[in-house]
This record gives sequence, structure tokens and C-alpha cells, in this order.
Amino acid sequence: MIDLHTHTTASDGEFTPSKLIDLAISRNIKALSITDHDTIDGLKDAVDYAKDKDIIFIPGIELKAHCKSGQMHILGYNIDYNNLNLQEKLNDLVIKRNIRNAKFIEYFKSIGFDISLEELEKISGGLVIGKPHFAKLFLQKGYIANKDIIYSDYFNCEPLCKIKELIYEPEEVIKLIKEAKGTPVLAHPQTLKLGDSDLEEKIRELIGYGLEGLECYHSNQTLEEMKKIRKLALKYQLLITKGSDYHGPIVKPKIQLGTGINYNIVNDEEEIILSRVLNR
Repeated sequence: MIDLHTHTTASDGEFTPSKLIDLAISRNIKALSITDHDTIDGLKDAVDYAKDKDIIFIPGIELKAHCKSGQMHILGYNIDYNNLNLQEKLNDLVIKRNIRNAKFIEYFKSIGFDISLEELEKISGGLVIGKPHFAKLFLQKGYIANKDIIYSDYFNCEPLCKIKELIYEPEEVIKLIKEAKGTPVLAHPQTLKLGDSDLEEKIRELIGYGLEGLECYHSNQTLEEMKKIRKLALKYQLLITKGSDYHGPIVKPKIQLGTGINYNIVNDEEEIILSRVLNR
């Protein structure tokens, strides 16, 4: 069993890199990739910790890319996390995100929610503070009944929806991953919210930028979506990858490390996926 899409406390996951690796080993996972959102903070510790363990560890990242419809995330596998350009671009994201978070905090305080940056830093456990950490803090303080409310009632409404974040263009993201010697893979393509023909056209565009794979097996894909995406990967000779998008039992309780949800995959194909990712 393999899992090439997971998150830790370096972004919005619940477990530290070492604890996630231990959990993967306990679940007999052969290969694991940590792909935290817009950060490489946990990778060095993970690589060092996994060295003497019975698991193949693949350093990764998940970067958000600008798109007109839905959401686009691009995974990077086998990245050189010491690459200076990668570090610089990620640092720019942190700076811009901190500015945006300060505006969020200021607004929430103005309407009566007593929250602080220090509380959010404690929850995040890392440099990256995102909307999920606001949701977790609001839940802890009893300000909301479930995490979706903070999105539906606040983040997705004015004035907060007008506070924009720094998002790189897909071409920039793919170039950044490749410059760091990584393999760029389009994560959960269904989140682009495109019809079949438009999705294929978008994938062709991304291939032109250097895209090398599609995440064909993902927890939020239906079996029909998995089949369609896998068919496109085969048509354009792209890597096929599999990832649960594991965050932990509280953040995403239905998703299990390694197995995710709805997977329709056999062990032989997992071996092929792993060998191709490692040989890139």
C-alpha cells in the first residue's frame, strides 16, 4: 500500500511528520509522501526520521495555482527542498499570507470574536497559518458548531472574500517544481469543476507547461471520476498517482491513511505507480 498525498502540522494536518511516518508504518504502508500546503518545513525532519525506518519516503509539496474555475492544486514529488528559488517563493507566500491573516484577525475582533495570532500559531504548530486553523480555533472557543460555518458565514462572504491571497499561475508552479528537480502532478483534477472536454483541454495546457502526472486515485473522487482521469493519464502518457489527502481523524475523519475513500485500485498497479514516481 502507498499514499502519496498527506499533510502534517507543518500545514493543516494533525500529526507531526515523525508521528505520521510511524502511523504509516503501523498501517503497513510501503511508501509515503508528505505534501504539505505551500511549505517544505516538515520535509527535512521527515527525511531524517524515515532513513532508518521500513518505509520509502518521498519528499513532496502541494502548491495552489490560479484558475478561473474551482480550485487547482499541483503536487511536486521528489523535490529538492534545499532549492533556493523554491524557498524564496514559499517565503513570499508566507509573508503575504501573514498580511492577510492579520486582516482576518482584525475583522473578527471588530465583530466580537476574541482571537489572537498567538492562539493561531499554537494551533498551527508551524509557519503556515491558514483558514483551517481559524476554523479549529473557532471550534475550540465554541464560536461555531462545525468548521464549515466559518467558510459559509465569513470567509466566503464580504468583506473577507475580498481579501485576496498570493497565488502563482500554473505555469509558474510547474516551473518551480521542475527547477527543484521535482515531478509536477495535478492533484484531484475534479476540483477544477470542469466538464470532460474542458478538463481535457486544461490538462493539455498544463502538459505544455511541463505537467507530468495526474492524481487518478483520490478520496474525494467518485469511481466514475477516477476512471475518467485515469483514461486521460493513459491517453497523454502521464504518471498515475494515488493519494488519500490524509489530514488526521479530526480534520477529515472519514479519510484513512493509505486507503482513503472509494479507492478502486489493486496492489499491482500501486507497485507500478511507485516505481514510476521513484524513477522520474
